This record gives sequence, structure tokens and C-alpha cells, in this order.
Amino acid sequence: MRRCCVGLLVVMMVVLCGGSMLSAQEIKGPVKIVVPYPAGGGSDVVARLIADKLKDSLGQTVIVENKPGAGGRIGTEYAKGQPADGTTLLLVNPALFVVAPVVFSKLAYDPDADFAPVSLIQVYQFCASVPPASPIKDVKGLIEWIKKNPNQANYGSPAAGSLPHFFGLMIGKAAGVEMVHSSYNGSGPLVTALIGNQIPIGVDAYDAQSAYHPDKIRILATAGTSRKQPDIPTFKEAGFPEIEGVGWNALVVPAKTPKPVIDKLSAAVAKAVQSADVVEKIKGMGSDPAGTTPEECSAVFKKDRERWVPIIKASGFKAE
Repeated sequence: MRRCCVGLLVVMMVVLCGGSMLSAQEIKGPVKIVVPYPAGGGSDVVARLIADKLKDSLGQTVIVENKPGAGGRIGTEYAKGQPADGTTLLLVNPALFVVAPVVFSKLAYDPDADFAPVSLIQVYQFCASVPPASPIKDVKGLIEWIKKNPNQANYGSPAAGSLPHFFGLMIGKAAGVEMVHSSYNGSGPLVTALIGNQIPIGVDAYDAQSAYHPDKIRILATAGTSRKQPDIPTFKEAGFPEIEGVGWNALVVPAKTPKPVIDKLSAAVAKAVQSADVVEKIKGMGSDPAGTTPEECSAVFKKDRERWVPIIKASGFKAE
């Protein structure tokens, strides 16, 4: 009798534990992906691709909620205050999780304390470009020109405080020159300035400039580990491995979201990102699909802070 009781108790514990695990993984109610930027942009497009796939994986309605303003900080602060139950995902990038904590003395969120990583969804490379009439033909020529013309070696990026801004400083460091930065109001005006020969060097995400190469601007190199086009080498291939930098979009959740829920979301997001049609569309945007575990996503955050924070601090740039 005693053995039967013990056996029954063990079975009941297993059932209860299993039920608790199922309950912990359950996501009740519609799921929203908060995009802290306006509708129609690259981040918004990717979020909507993922949302469509997650509907099937999670068995829930999944919507994209745009909360633009203050360079993404308004939407990020909004997501921080949402329930930590798996119903709110936030799309983030290095501007919000790497740059902002350094350049803003007062920030209403802490990337580590207020959020938990779910998955990396997209990785994109930076590039350096010149006007089509420029005498600079390759990366070696770029570095030599900067060295010989330090007073003219200014470069443009789509925004002050963006990663392209600091990536340009990385190029200048390789040449031993502190290049002057010119901020443009987005990628479009930067391309216009390059086409008009108003700026000698432009630095931006590859996908923002690839459509204009090689007729309207000349992309000299990309800063990832593999070529995006046969005629465009990486900086590493060109002999400058220290010039390396990529951007990304990732999904995170409020920090107190249960780990089983995070793991469930991560698996669903990775499956969505790696589906054939999503892969094709993301590659068509000039970037690479990802899909990672929460731990792998966290490692990318850490590695990028180690790479970029010293450069950002050395620049002395402050947003206020």
C-alpha cells in the first residue's frame, strides 16, 4: 500500500509539473510586435514579414504596432511597460541598444535590466562609397587619399549618432586621420549629396546604397565577412580586417517574461525567419536573415558593445 501511495504521488507530481510547464509556455491573447519607427520603413517591413509567419506558429493573432518618435526611444520605453507575458515583442537595433545608452545621459530604459533577448532576425552590412567621378577607385586608394588629404577628408552618414557615423570614424582611424563627419537627414539625402559630388565619402548600410551602384555612386567595400556583390570586396579582403561592422534587427521582450515563454517565442521567430519566402525577401532587401536562440542573440549584443562603445566614447559625441 505504501509503495502504491508513493508511486501515485510521483505520478501526480509529474502531471502537475508537466501542467505547470505547459502553463508557463502558454501565451494568452493577441501578440504584438512593437516597431519604434514609422510604417513603411525597412524595420517595419521585416516585422510584418515575421508577424505573418508567427500567426501560424503561435496560433495567435499577431499584429505590428508602430510607435515612432525620438529615434525609436518612445516605442522602446512603451514596450518596457507592457505585460511580461509573451504578448509584446519589441524590434530593436544597435542605435537603441548599443549607441543610445552611451550618448544619452538620461535614458528611460536599460537594455539589459528592462528587456530580455528573443532572437536576431536580420543582419546588414555597412559600406563606404564615393561619387562616380571620384579618383578613388578602391579601399587602398581611399585610405591613401584620406592620408594625403586630411583637410578634405570629411564623410557623410544618414544621421549623427548612427552606427554609420561611428563606422566612418573607424575608417579614419585606419588611415590615422580624424575625419570630419557631416550628418544628413536620412539615406536619401546622403545619396543625393554623393551623386552631386557634394561630399567625397559616404558611409551607410549597404542596402541603402546598393541600388545606386555602380552608375550613380561607387561602393568601394562592405564591412561584413562575405561579399554582397561580385565586384564589391569586403574591407578584410581589401587588406583592412580592422574595418568591420554590421547592423542588425532583433526582437526582445520585457525583462520579466518567463524563460519558457521566451524560448517558445525564439523558436517560432527562428522558424519564421528561416522560411524560404522570408529568406528570399530579406536577401532581396540587401541583408541576411538570422534566427537565433536568446543566448546567441545576447552574445551579439555583448560583442557589439565591446566593438562600438570605445569608438563612441572616444568620439566625444553626446546627443543632448
